[in-house]
Amino acid sequence: MESTYRALVVEDQTLMRLALMDQISTAFENAAVLGAQTLEIALYELAKENFDLVIIDPGLPGFDPTSQDDRLSVVSRIIEASPTALHAVITGSDNTAEADQFRGLGAVAYLGKTGLEPGMLCDVLDDISTSGFSIRLSRVTMTVPDYCHSALTPREQEIINLMARREPGMSRIQIYEQVAGKLGIDRDSAEKYFKKARAKIMKSDHKLPVGI
Repeated sequence: MESTYRALVVEDQTLMRLALMDQISTAFENAAVLGAQTLEIALYELAKENFDLVIIDPGLPGFDPTSQDDRLSVVSRIIEASPTALHAVITGSDNTAEADQFRGLGAVAYLGKTGLEPGMLCDVLDDISTSGFSIRLSRVTMTVPDYCHSALTPREQEIINLMARREPGMSRIQIYEQVAGKLGIDRDSAEKYFKKARAKIMKSDHKLPVGI
C-alpha cells in the first residue's frame, strides 16, 4: 500500500494557505495536507505526527513580520519541532540574505510569493532533490490582467489563462501541446477546449481577454 505524503502549510493568510494546500494535494497522488494559521496550531500538529513537508510563512500572528529576530524564531521553532521534514519558507518580503539565514537553520527552499505560479512546487521539489536547495525570489512577470469566467470549466479556464499569458512569439499550437501534455490529452482535444471556452466568453457578450 502506498504511503501517504503528509504536508503542513503554516500561513496566516487564508486564501494563500488554501491555495498552497491545493497545490500540494494535486502534486502528489496520495497526499494529506493540513493548514495552520498560527505557530501554536503548527507546533500542536507537529507534536502529534510526522510530516514530509512543511511550508512556513515567517510573518505569523503574534510576531513582528519586520523583525528579523522574530522571523528567525518562527522558522527555527518549526524546524526544531519537525526534524525529519523538508522545510520551505515562503514570504512576501524575500531577499537573498534572509534566504541564506534560513538555509543555515535547515530550510531547503526559500520562495517569494510574488510570481509564484501554479505547478511551481514540483519544480521546487526537483531543485531540492538535485541541488539540495531551491530559491525563487519574487518577480513581477504580469503583462496582461488575469481573467476568470464563471461559465468556464477548470480545463477551459486553464487553457484561457495559458493562452492569455503566452510569451511573444509563442503560437497557439505550442499552447495546445503544452496543455495536452499537462492534462494527458491529444493536441486536437486541447484545441477544442480552447475554442469552446472562447465561444462561451463571446456568447456572454464579454470582451475577449488580450491574447485570446
